[in-house]
Amino acid sequence: MEQVSAILLFDDGRGDLGPLSDLRASFEQRTGGRTLLEAAVALRAHPVRVATASRYAALVAERLGAECTAPVAAAICVNGRMHARMDAALRERFDALHVGSALVSPDGSVVAARLAGAALQAFIASVVAGAPSLTPDVTVVPTDIPLWSRPWHLLEASRFGAIIAADIEAVAAAWEAHERGVVPAHATQVGTEQCHIHATARLGVGVVLDTSNGAILVDRDAEVRHGSIVTGPAFIGAKTIVSDRSVLKARTALGPQCRAAGEIGSVIFQGCTNKAHDGHLGDALLGEWVNLGAGTLNSNLLNTYADVAMRLRASGPLERTDRQFMGCIIGDHVKLAIGTRIMTGACIGTGVMWAAGAAVIGAVEPFAWVTDDGERRFRLDKFMEIATTVMARRGRSPLAAESATLAAVHAASPG
Repeated sequence: MEQVSAILLFDDGRGDLGPLSDLRASFEQRTGGRTLLEAAVALRAHPVRVATASRYAALVAERLGAECTAPVAAAICVNGRMHARMDAALRERFDALHVGSALVSPDGSVVAARLAGAALQAFIASVVAGAPSLTPDVTVVPTDIPLWSRPWHLLEASRFGAIIAADIEAVAAAWEAHERGVVPAHATQVGTEQCHIHATARLGVGVVLDTSNGAILVDRDAEVRHGSIVTGPAFIGAKTIVSDRSVLKARTALGPQCRAAGEIGSVIFQGCTNKAHDGHLGDALLGEWVNLGAGTLNSNLLNTYADVAMRLRASGPLERTDRQFMGCIIGDHVKLAIGTRIMTGACIGTGVMWAAGAAVIGAVEPFAWVTDDGERRFRLDKFMEIATTVMARRGRSPLAAESATLAAVHAASPG
């Protein structure tokens, strides 16, 4: 069997997370405590390479470096939408694939493939062209390994909880002995599941960590302040701060450098996002550089108790989520004023500035500037000025490809 020289993560273009897909490829989406890309890199079994359609090529190369698309002779190709972590059992399935064979889902999506030579190069070329396909000589093997395609798939309770648990176990296992902290005497752990506290993390007085139904991880330089309650499974990313007297309910995954407060549950923060004040947020997905004003809250249940339907874009179709609980999707760089009310199933586009007393309902176009006087378009130069200021607070600045992509999304949004 030809030796594998890399793991190739590819974006097949079949996943749509609404505004969350504007600035990141499928394998860059935080689907638990980590992204699939972060999980693959952490395996350290093989170099990781990526392949995407042209819309993400510059973004990915700028974020990951030119080496991410360097040529490889043979690879295990893994779909960026894979809704599972590559644990020992899954790695064995992939390693057992013969060269020139692929695992394919019932809808025809390639989940994983072991390819080499011309078949690999042809597959990469088809991904770049935006229409992934296998050459006729590749053997197709049916598989039930799940792929996500819509935002609500990421919040499916059992799978979401399992992915958070896998990420907690993997991250904690990678810590050196001197990095392993303990729950201090002034905090309380309830339950028998593991509670992993990095040695540089800080827990305030009266913090309760409930691991009755899932593990909890507090990563390096993170802080859970006085009187907060965290229920597992929960992943609190590096340098994230959970404010005093906060309630983090089960299935909470907070990326790095976030601020979290109030009542939060069944959510994913991509990273560098602020919800630093009281208010409820549930069954929600948030991008990066989001700021929720004090008292902002969302509904995640209809008064009729019916399943939620939502639009990922204002001009898009109304889609059934098959979920009774579905809060909201908030794109990157969204800013919401104090006291903002977000209705069940709302989807807020990239770069929106909302400063109106009215509730957010349905899908909001990217770069909408909404006040009590009406809606107009957020000027791109003003938006970039604010984004640069906000990102500097975390020691970052907009990258060239990121700025170009934001400008393209702005140009495509209604004026």
